[in-house]
Amino acid sequence: MSDPVNPPPAQAEFEAAHARWHAEVERSRTSPYGPLSVTALHWLSAEPQVFQGVPGKWSAGSNGLVTVHLEASDRVTQGEKILDGEVQIGPLAGIDSTTLVWGEQQLELAARSGRVVLRPRDPQSKDRVEYAGTYTFPPKEQWVVTARFVPAPREAVQVDSAAGPEAKQHYDSPGSAEFEVEGAPVALTLFGEPKSPSLRAIFADATGVDLTFPAARFVGVTQTGDDTLVIDFNRSVNPPCAYSESATCPFPPPENRLAVRIEAGELRPGVNPPYSPQGA
Repeated sequence: MSDPVNPPPAQAEFEAAHARWHAEVERSRTSPYGPLSVTALHWLSAEPQVFQGVPGKWSAGSNGLVTVHLEASDRVTQGEKILDGEVQIGPLAGIDSTTLVWGEQQLELAARSGRVVLRPRDPQSKDRVEYAGTYTFPPKEQWVVTARFVPAPREAVQVDSAAGPEAKQHYDSPGSAEFEVEGAPVALTLFGEPKSPSLRAIFADATGVDLTFPAARFVGVTQTGDDTLVIDFNRSVNPPCAYSESATCPFPPPENRLAVRIEAGELRPGVNPPYSPQGA
């Protein structure tokens, strides 16, 4: 029987690597202009609009071209340039984005679901200032899964979005990953480019009932051969919408809502682990 206080060197390094990885996830999440800094979602329309707490009058055409009317005194900059008068930005399409600077805040313009959204990012946002951290399941080797890659390229697979019931997002899929969880066959639709860092799965599983964020989790996928993949579910993370109402993250396609329990990766925000953080 292994000693949980003094694990074997290989297990100790596995746990240490997991701790380093999660510390980096938390650093990124809590960075000054990271996902916790977004304070609002302002969807632009063809009609110019003024938004509370944001300078200017904003609109966007159906082609994604943004028009904003600003005064030099607003001190909104794009690069080194202070914007003054009528300014056009874009067009923005797909998931394109660009950022303006307004004092200590950033004004992000992003194409999402065929529209353009203005997202102010403030380091002093309530979500960032009050963030208390996220726990994970204890890392286990059993959740480093080898899967079979089944190529089935599809373009613009439609998924639901946290931005609302009418806000769909579209991602290219190279195929699926097939594996077993405690003898039960599982298949996950993958998104991104094969053999690249962009390859990932958006999924939910039965732990969403009690321990994990029920809407979605993200996990990276590594292609190790023409027909083999490795998925380290220990490194599953919560999407931005787990922490902020001002997020537009994608949800899993129906086939990626799994009936099995994947007790690995990040827990739901606010849920303490059913064990000590050291796994004792």
